[in-house]
Amino acid sequence: MSICTYEEIAEKKRIALEKLKAKKTGLVQNKTPVSARNFNNRQLIADINQNSAERIGGNTVHDQENAGNRGSHFISALKSSQLLVKRQHQQHVVRNNAHPYYGNKNRDALKEQVAVTVSCNVYMISSERFEVQPSSYHSKLIEVFKSIKSRSYDAETKNWNFALSDYRLLQERTLPLKPDVVVGSIPKAVFDLCLSSTGKADRSCLISIEPSLSEKLMPFQQDGVCFAISQHGRAMICDEMGLGKTYQAIAIASFYQEDWPLLICTTASTRDSWATHIRELLPSLPVHYIQILSSGQQYINEVKVLITSYNMMERHVSQIMERKFGFLIFDESQNLKNSKAKCTIVADRLSQQARRVILLSGTPALSRPVELYSQLHIIKRNFMSFTDFTVRYCDGKQTSFGWNAAGQSNLKELNVILKLKFMIRRTKAEVMKDMSTKIREVVTLDPAIVCSSEEVRESLNAEARNLQTCNGENRSKVLLKFYAQTAKVKTTAVCSYLKKIVKEQKKFIVFAHHRVMLDAISDSFNALHVTYIRIDGSTSQQDRGYCVDQFQKNVDCQVAVLSLGSCNSGITLTAADLIIFAELTWNPTILAQAESRAHRIGQPKPVICRYLMAKQTADDHIWNLLKTKQDILKKAGIFCENLQDATNAMASTKIETILHRRPSEVLDPSVESSTLNDVNETPHVSKNNNAIEEFYRDDDEFFLNISC
Repeated sequence: MSICTYEEIAEKKRIALEKLKAKKTGLVQNKTPVSARNFNNRQLIADINQNSAERIGGNTVHDQENAGNRGSHFISALKSSQLLVKRQHQQHVVRNNAHPYYGNKNRDALKEQVAVTVSCNVYMISSERFEVQPSSYHSKLIEVFKSIKSRSYDAETKNWNFALSDYRLLQERTLPLKPDVVVGSIPKAVFDLCLSSTGKADRSCLISIEPSLSEKLMPFQQDGVCFAISQHGRAMICDEMGLGKTYQAIAIASFYQEDWPLLICTTASTRDSWATHIRELLPSLPVHYIQILSSGQQYINEVKVLITSYNMMERHVSQIMERKFGFLIFDESQNLKNSKAKCTIVADRLSQQARRVILLSGTPALSRPVELYSQLHIIKRNFMSFTDFTVRYCDGKQTSFGWNAAGQSNLKELNVILKLKFMIRRTKAEVMKDMSTKIREVVTLDPAIVCSSEEVRESLNAEARNLQTCNGENRSKVLLKFYAQTAKVKTTAVCSYLKKIVKEQKKFIVFAHHRVMLDAISDSFNALHVTYIRIDGSTSQQDRGYCVDQFQKNVDCQVAVLSLGSCNSGITLTAADLIIFAELTWNPTILAQAESRAHRIGQPKPVICRYLMAKQTADDHIWNLLKTKQDILKKAGIFCENLQDATNAMASTKIETILHRRPSEVLDPSVESSTLNDVNETPHVSKNNNAIEEFYRDDDEFFLNISC
């Protein structure tokens, strides 16, 4: 569809009026036309008159006889006008040039005439340099870049970076390029932070720490203490799990002992452990000054060190606020990731009246950069508002459902400011050269065992198709349902695999999430008469400590069956050097934390982390989701593991007939059984326990050996 310009519409309207007037007044072809606005218009009327005269012969009598046909003669003369044909041709050229598919030549010509706005994103890539990322090429902008002495071009990213001292110079030189070029800016808070950055903290501060504690600190732990002191006792220690963050926090608290009383908020399962560490590392502190908050009836007005859980902190906030704690330690600070949660609001209130605040976490953000904001706000309240932070680092934007801060942006700059002001983070590979290695392995369970019938296979395929077609909240609900179904269909294959591991007579840990999986694993160990411990959400705090001691000290205790949600942090199980994940979860940090229950300081042997996967189940989708999340967290500098870096092994295709029975049937000795000749026949369960034990004692290889 062609589009006429305003001038073209006006010209056509004028010609139509001329034609109408000529028809009404009966003007002949030789009569002088109405005065035109310009030369082109007069020429057009002259051409029309001439053509009309040629067509009708210039005879007045003939004109009168054909008065009814004058309109058609006029239109014909108009169409044959050479000036009109030329003008129409020019209009077609302009319209074709504007068409996106007309041709490269016309498009290039059009680009020269139309100005394209180039936007430039500006962000820090170190404490001393910033990078400019243009949206497209602009020759004059490149000339400006080349005029700055500190310039550097990255051929890989095709971006330019400059010294921070030339930031204002770049802004001045690109100003004349507006509005064709729009250059972004660095937030003032970030700019000032980078300008005021200092070097490493002096280790002389370690003299003021309890001597018995200072002697136990490793060099990298001393660096962590010095960093927190250089930040005036308000910082995050985010070392990888197993590197002694507790020791560093207590050392910092010892340095700032004049600011006590000290409040330690941690998970319920680690309160006793913290109390033990305080007594051991600070022997000069009288024992009666250390308390664990267990009820609101306790008298805490004279306490020097109070240890509480996040739940107890919420319930007794008034009593804690009255004591006016000057030093706060928040262990596992990822619990404060939600700024709207009650425990986060209480922690924020406490941090306002405390002079020193230390946050400890091996995984400060579980999946998104927005989870960092509330923790950073506790440390430095006036750094950035929530809106400014999320727009800058979480791709925050207003949607029809409200403010969306679930994305990620400028992660290089976020990494810079975290390390510069807020956080110190070291990995085991960086600081523990002699620490045992960690090996990841992925075992693919036999699909013939996981999908034991066509009905199960079709059900899994239906859930997979449903997951692909839905989005938003519905996708999360479908994935949760698929996740639960996967746990049910995997139980038989998982228990069969564990039977092989039990034969090796070595201590190992099994992690699972769903109760159906935990119960099936526990039942299989009961049938095998294996001594094991089990810790899940229903285990009391007293029993947790007892179970951990049993596994660590009792040589007969072979297996620890643990819940991923309840046991991914706060416990040490270095007696095991094999960790088996019967199920996945979609937070990479939870899996990394779970791995560190055995791979930590004090572990002399290499640790093997083995993931049991089932194809065509939710495992496929969760594994891909894990990779996406870990890549985002890595860019922000708060995750160092690579879960996909694993050796793969495929389970063998040999199927034991007993495996096709339901877990309850296999493990229940009270149900009758008969021998099966075909794996597809309906199974029957034996009354005799010997049949089950015989199955677990056989020497047949059910899974291929895993090669590292």
